[in-house]
Amino acid sequence: PGGGLSLTREGGHHRNRIIHAGGDATGAEVQRALEVAIARDPAIHVVEHALVLDLLTGADGRAAGITLHVLGEGTPDGVGAVLARAVVLATGGMGQVYSATTNPAVSTGDGVALALRAGAVVTDLEFVQFHPTALWLGAGARGQQPLVSEAVRGEGAVLVDAAGKPFLQGVHELADLAPRDVVAKAILRVMQSEGLDHVWLDARRLGPDLLARRFPSILARCRQAGVDPVHEPIPVVPAAHYASGGVRTDLRGRTSVPGLYACGEVACTGVHGANRLASNSLLEGLVFAGRIGADLARDLPPRVEPVDEGLETGLVDPAGRDELARRMSVGAGVIRTDASLHQAAAALAGAATADVEPRPEAWDATNLHTVSTALVQAAIRREETRGSHWREDFPERDDARWRGHLLAALGTDGVLTETYQVAG
Repeated sequence: PGGGLSLTREGGHHRNRIIHAGGDATGAEVQRALEVAIARDPAIHVVEHALVLDLLTGADGRAAGITLHVLGEGTPDGVGAVLARAVVLATGGMGQVYSATTNPAVSTGDGVALALRAGAVVTDLEFVQFHPTALWLGAGARGQQPLVSEAVRGEGAVLVDAAGKPFLQGVHELADLAPRDVVAKAILRVMQSEGLDHVWLDARRLGPDLLARRFPSILARCRQAGVDPVHEPIPVVPAAHYASGGVRTDLRGRTSVPGLYACGEVACTGVHGANRLASNSLLEGLVFAGRIGADLARDLPPRVEPVDEGLETGLVDPAGRDELARRMSVGAGVIRTDASLHQAAAALAGAATADVEPRPEAWDATNLHTVSTALVQAAIRREETRGSHWREDFPERDDARWRGHLLAALGTDGVLTETYQVAG
């Protein structure tokens, strides 16, 4: 009301420093403002419901545009092209790699898969952050799960076991506001020891007025699922939430392919390290979008004609997508071992490309398979625990061997190779 910024606190933060809007709808407000700005600019042409497929490049290897399919238009296998002097990937994350995720259905790793096929370097894919508190919708729930924000814990809600006992005191100095990997692992420990499908987030102490004012969306989603946070604890479970890794960029958003930029969750700028701090993703997107815009304004090359030198790949049968996501959740989820990761790798290897009709479902399944394979390969190789990568068989951080990055790229033969680069 006074015109000042509304601040709250989330996991890993020691003080209130997170700007929020609309109660718990900050992302929606950022999107609304962006949509208004785009609509006011006659120079911007928006193609809605489009699925990007591959990068077009010129004879010199520079980005020359993209191929895409517009959903609901033309034939199911129809592919068009947009030529461009530069391409900026802002395709979001890859949460649909897992059977339970807070990410929307479109988060199928399209940008990372495209970049790999274009010869770009990706890095840090093993660092997947699992949000500790997704709303538990039942044992058979798949796909996107509603998020119960850490800000609820920031206002005083606590995680409890089946007996209603808080279990994070003594685990970390910040207790229920510990970093996400700490909280997610603690929840899994309780679930395993007590044979539970989920734990509970008790927000009753916040009271009906605060819940309705600060968390209207969460309150509505919970009630839609048959849970009233005003009167009962909320059933919650960890779910895949954010990829700290992605297409490797420099501090101007440039990838290893000239003319190709990446911004947001699809990118790995390095600012999130091995475990993103809550709410820094929106900030990163805003900062690097500005830097990319400035770089393009300063040095936008002339358009080049694309040449057909793309990597030839088959398509993965989408019928097996749910089973692969389940295998990824079991084998490459919050807690990993060499055995579990190799089981996931075997499942991915068994889902070889087949004679599948080109269509959106097959393109999505193929992208998910591509990024899953790269993720698992990196997770197998990194024999330590660091940030959101937890190896049960290597529970300690090993700076002597692993203080650095695993860089992955696809060769012209379609073989994924990884190299290790020491940090610094």
